[in-house]
Amino acid sequence: MFNYIREFHIKLSISILICIIPVLVPAQLNSLDSIIEAKISSMTLEEKAGQLFILGFPNRSMDSEFLSFLSMYKPGSFIVFKRNIKSIEQVETLTSMLYQASYKYSKLPPLIAIDQEGGSVSRLPIYPAQPNALALGKTKSPLLAEEMGYQTGVFLREVGFNMNLAPVLDVSDPLIPSFIGARSFGSDPATVRDIGVSYSTGLLRAHVIPTAKHFPGTGSMKSDPHSTIVKNNSSINSLRDRDLIPFQGYTGLGKNIALMLSHSIFPSLDASGEPASFSRKITTDLLRGEFKYQGLVITDDLQMRGSRQLLRPEFSAVKSLQAGTDIVMMTWSQADQIKTINAVKLAITKGEITNAELNSKLTRILNAKAFTNAFRQERQHPLPKPTQHLTSLKYSALEDEILSINFKNNLNATFDSITQKITRKPTAQDRVCVISSSPEFLASFKHPIAYDFSFYRLRSNTTESNLRSWSDMKHCSSSIITVNGKVSAKLLESLPLETKRKLIVVNLNTPNLVKNSDQFKKVIQLYFNHKNSGQKIAENLTEIIN
Repeated sequence: MFNYIREFHIKLSISILICIIPVLVPAQLNSLDSIIEAKISSMTLEEKAGQLFILGFPNRSMDSEFLSFLSMYKPGSFIVFKRNIKSIEQVETLTSMLYQASYKYSKLPPLIAIDQEGGSVSRLPIYPAQPNALALGKTKSPLLAEEMGYQTGVFLREVGFNMNLAPVLDVSDPLIPSFIGARSFGSDPATVRDIGVSYSTGLLRAHVIPTAKHFPGTGSMKSDPHSTIVKNNSSINSLRDRDLIPFQGYTGLGKNIALMLSHSIFPSLDASGEPASFSRKITTDLLRGEFKYQGLVITDDLQMRGSRQLLRPEFSAVKSLQAGTDIVMMTWSQADQIKTINAVKLAITKGEITNAELNSKLTRILNAKAFTNAFRQERQHPLPKPTQHLTSLKYSALEDEILSINFKNNLNATFDSITQKITRKPTAQDRVCVISSSPEFLASFKHPIAYDFSFYRLRSNTTESNLRSWSDMKHCSSSIITVNGKVSAKLLESLPLETKRKLIVVNLNTPNLVKNSDQFKKVIQLYFNHKNSGQKIAENLTEIIN
């Protein structure tokens, strides 16, 4: 196996010569193809079947039972969740052991994936907390998106991951409730395409495989396919004009990428009523045929209710692989995983998955593994031990820039004084109430002018009456309140109209949480709870209040 990996390293040296001696290009490509072809021909049935799976597991470390499972079923890829992570040092050890076990039992390196989208879907402890996709999309800056992808990729490689189950390329209106919400880059298909492709380019720079999701697009759906069967009744024209545009752009990134299929049903794309994850018309005809997609295709979790309510995993896995999927995902229940792997082996033996189809899938998988492992390097920035989070000065500066751009974009053109020096002195009556459930927001709320501030920390049991009593007692001339989630949004909605009209609302979450924004003095949409959000508001407080 190590000879196999060394050959990929040799290929990297050859690729440097390509720029000087173009005639080497065909030979170099044929060399890679021949290496992969020879490897596939030497693989056993168990090794081939195992490569078609990405599996979750409950462990935070390797025990004898899990190692025995890996030895027998030889899965080719793994997905790590928050349940598997206790600390940075622990997860680094876990991924290292997954590499070692994979080399030992399958004679191939694994793909090790994680959901690190940013915002609410973030598994690794990164500081400051990563902005959600909507905050990144609102900058409308492909350059910032690419750098965020790269910095995320660097963090992932630091602790042993080579695949990110991001970006979300679903087009979603942030003002309309949906299960995607702030995980989308926005409601404009071109923006989602440009930001998503740039973010993916950044991941590829770090030699991490991006995984666009959820094809062919679920951004307009309110129901979550994790919990039920969902049907998207959009017309073919609507899908082509909106949902499919980001994925078409993504296909141009080449073959070292992945794409995740939705379990939702799209009748206008497949009249049979098959979910996208089981549909040959969607996976093979549309994605591979019309869009010329060359990368990996993986399913969403086959143990989600949206899939299980239609077929048991052992049947849905075979059906999905026959439709054109390369890798099927199963994130829990080892018993189900064993049944499904055995069902796939039987389907291969019986010719229900042909040798030609199987070899095409394995070729794509091994190409992706060559890309991620031929470029494995020692860390550029060794992690201090023990450490509680991943961070860097470049990443922190990048996140500050995203916050600053979104803050400025929120204030309309009449606020020209934002970039000017503050000259007006506050009067004795300028007491400002600052209300938030976020200790970070309150702690960072500092201002160079001596306003008289009163701070109130919202709790889960704070009532509208509590808040009004406190505000009346403080006699604040201006009040700022943050929305961090559904609890604070519900409290805000319960306030009487006369109170709302005096409030400056700072939304640190998805825009649809603030209802009837015209009822408030001002609503500032920052989209995510940056550690310096309070400071940003405080520094521009005079302009905001005036």
